[in-house]
Amino acid sequence: MLKTFVANGELPGSITVKEYDGRYFPASIPDIASQWKLMQSFEADSNDVIICSYPKSGFHWIWEVVTMLFNNTSNISKELPAKYILEFGAVSKVQQSPPPRVLGSHLYYEELPVSIRQKKCRLINVIRDPRAVAVSSFHFFTKIKEAKLKGTWSGYLNLFLDGKVMFNDWFHHAQLWESVRQSNSDNPIHVLYYEDAKKNPFYEFKRLARFLQLDVKESTIMAIAEKTKFSEMKAPKEAAIGHNFGNAFAGNKYPLYRKGQEDDWKSYFTLQQNAEFEQIYKERMQYNKVQLKSIVNPGNNDTGCVEDTRYGSKL
Repeated sequence: MLKTFVANGELPGSITVKEYDGRYFPASIPDIASQWKLMQSFEADSNDVIICSYPKSGFHWIWEVVTMLFNNTSNISKELPAKYILEFGAVSKVQQSPPPRVLGSHLYYEELPVSIRQKKCRLINVIRDPRAVAVSSFHFFTKIKEAKLKGTWSGYLNLFLDGKVMFNDWFHHAQLWESVRQSNSDNPIHVLYYEDAKKNPFYEFKRLARFLQLDVKESTIMAIAEKTKFSEMKAPKEAAIGHNFGNAFAGNKYPLYRKGQEDDWKSYFTLQQNAEFEQIYKERMQYNKVQLKSIVNPGNNDTGCVEDTRYGSKL
C-alpha cells in the first residue's frame, strides 16, 4: 500500500513509500508480498556472508571489499552490489550461485531468511553516523521517481527523525541490531564503523579478513584499501553498472556514487539542527553500548556545520 508522509509543522517536505507489514519500502518495488515470501524461502549456505546495514551506510563499498577479500584480489568487481540485496529480489539471482556468497540486507535480524539465522551465517553490521546517513539518503531518495520526495532538506530531516522514510527509523534499526548482538552470541556478527573504515581502511579490512577467516596477504589488503577509495572506484564502477536499475531513477541512471565523504553532512546541518540532533541521539541511544564518539563526545574541531539557519529547525 502506498503511503505519503508529510513533515511536521510548517517544514516543507513529503515522501511516498510502499508499506508492507509496518515496514516502509521504495514505492517502485512491485508485489512486495510475493518478494517477501520468495526471500524467506532462500536456502543459505553456512559459508554465506550477509552485510546488514541501514540504507546509505556503506553497503556497496563494503560489499566490494568483502568480495575482493574472498577472491583474494584487488580487482574491482563488475557486478552491481544492489543485485545481492535480499529484499530487492536477489534470491532468484543468487540461489544457484556457488557459496560463499556475499549478500546484503537493510532488514532487521528477525526478518532475514530463516536459513540464515539457523545456519549462523557470518553477519557484518555496518554502522554510519546517522547525520551522514540522513544527508546521503536525502540526495538518493530525491532521485527515486516514485518516492516523489518534495520540499527542503529541513523537511526531509524532520521525516528522517520521525522514521517516516524508506526502511523506517534509524535509531530503532540500530537498537534492534545491538540487541541481536547481545542475545545471539553464537551467531558471529562483526561491527564495522563506516567512519573508522574511512580513516584507517587497512586496519579495518584486516579485521574483516580475520573475522571471515580468510588468509589474505597484507600487501593485498593494502591494495584493496587503495583500489576501493572513492576516487579510484567511482569511474570504473559506474562504467560497469551502465544504466542498470535506471528506469526507477531520475535521468534513468542508478545514482550509486555521490561523494563518499564521512563529514559531508556538515555542509547541510545548521549549528542548531546539529545541536538538536545530538540531543535526540543522546536521549534515544542512552542505553546502547554502541555510542558514536563524533556525537556523544565531539572534539573541538568536529562541529563544522553551516552557520546560517536558512533551513530552519525541527524544534
